[in-house]
Amino acid sequence: MLVEFVSECGIVSDKLPYTIGGLCLQEPMALITNWLIAAICFICFYNLGEPTSEFEKYWKRFYLFFGLSTVFGGLGHTFFFYTDIYGKFPCWILGIFTSYNAGKAMISLYTPSRTKLLTQLLIIKGIALLTLALTMKSFLFITIDAIVAYLIFCGGFGIYFWKKGMQGFKYIVFGVLVLTPSAFIFLLKLNPHIWFNKDDLSHVLMMITIIFFYVGIRFIRDYFEEQEKLNLLK
Repeated sequence: MLVEFVSECGIVSDKLPYTIGGLCLQEPMALITNWLIAAICFICFYNLGEPTSEFEKYWKRFYLFFGLSTVFGGLGHTFFFYTDIYGKFPCWILGIFTSYNAGKAMISLYTPSRTKLLTQLLIIKGIALLTLALTMKSFLFITIDAIVAYLIFCGGFGIYFWKKGMQGFKYIVFGVLVLTPSAFIFLLKLNPHIWFNKDDLSHVLMMITIIFFYVGIRFIRDYFEEQEKLNLLK
């Protein structure tokens, strides 16, 4: 099928408009990078296998929701001419569930008496920011939700457990450090190139981050399995 890069649909040129079969499409790189993230997420989801703890259960859900959100995210960019901002809503909604599960995974290992309160904060944060995002039609609030979830819950609790001697959490922290520049890239609208804009750069950082998360999860699983064996030997 012939792919033609044109702007005859009235789409601005920096959105890289193109047509396939008469459809007015745009942002091909956003589709590619979103679906690369989705592919990595689904591979991680599969490779994690059967969860052995609440920690793993919520991380599996994280990869599932993240994968689904980026599938719809790519479509929302590509078919923006037809769906406008509403085509991005499925990605935003699933993104809120993604960050919720990342937060739940991290606090699942924390003091049980405080877990309920932290869960309530995660829920309130997600509902409030999603409501603002949908009513004001702004991705900014989804970005804020991600910053809070990954910086505070993944980064903050990651450092806490790392200091407790669980070395696997350092990979969670490294992942957060890799992802942190994404907020500035988005807010400052730093576009390296028309074929590799702020969204594409952020997506590459996300890919690296979720791989770091996966490595950390596997190390943490090994740590708890080793601790369980030691307890059985006592």
